[in-house]
Amino acid sequence: METEQPVRVNTKISARANKWLNVKSAEMAISKSALINIAIESYIKEVEVVHGLPRLVRELEKHGIKIDSN
Repeated sequence: METEQPVRVNTKISARANKWLNVKSAEMAISKSALINIAIESYIKEVEVVHGLPRLVRELEKHGIKIDSN
């Protein structure tokens, strides 16, 4: 399996987000960069799950399992 090399991304964030990162970085003893990476990876997983739900529901229904949306 090929591993991808990290890529540097420079962006501006709000003062509020920076203050939050400063606090959490100190609390968790990890860098702000690591926190941002964790947040992005978490968001990617969340989006993938949400977009995959309709397919999952169809598969369940194929197997006779009905999902009640009420």
